Amino acid sequence: MDTTETRRTTGILLIITGALGLLASSMLTMDKIKLLADPNFVPGCSLDPTISCGSVIESWQAGVFGFPNPLIGIASFSVVIVAGVLAAGGVALPRWFWIGLSIGATLGIALIVFLIYSSLYKIHALCLWCMLVWSIMPIVLATSVAAALGRSATVKTRQLLAALVLLWYIVVITLIAVQFWYYWSSKF
Repeated sequence: MDTTETRRTTGILLIITGALGLLASSMLTMDKIKLLADPNFVPGCSLDPTISCGSVIESWQAGVFGFPNPLIGIASFSVVIVAGVLAAGGVALPRWFWIGLSIGATLGIALIVFLIYSSLYKIHALCLWCMLVWSIMPIVLATSVAAALGRSATVKTRQLLAALVLLWYIVVITLIAVQFWYYWSSKF
């Protein structure tokens, strides 16, 4: 099922998710730089103690490899965008490329699982830009896996990948709702 239309759809999904990821990573990087320059700086996405990008950005988990995590996002989402542009343009990228992108996305998901856990249970704050990345990465992974499978990706395989993305959303939203129930219940 590796048709020009499939490549275009793959490309469009990757362009959109890559652009959103690049935006989030760039905003987090700029806020980190501003916090380094001015410890009193409050990021625009820090709304209160619970929705607090600043709390997340200042945690050790925000630089788990010794440098700000969003720098990984800037590099990685740039690759996703380029792959999307090529695919949307009808370029048939080699299978090894899609396998590599799938491996990279899997590693990204592993890092995000750690960051979700840290945000919910260690930092006790949510970062809106981070949550944007949490929401797009499963799409990047599912899209790259489907592209790696190429013609062997049946309709059922694609439906399974879509179901796994939906399951991701259900689990993450449920974890957020339960962990911050006191916060949500005070808002309504």
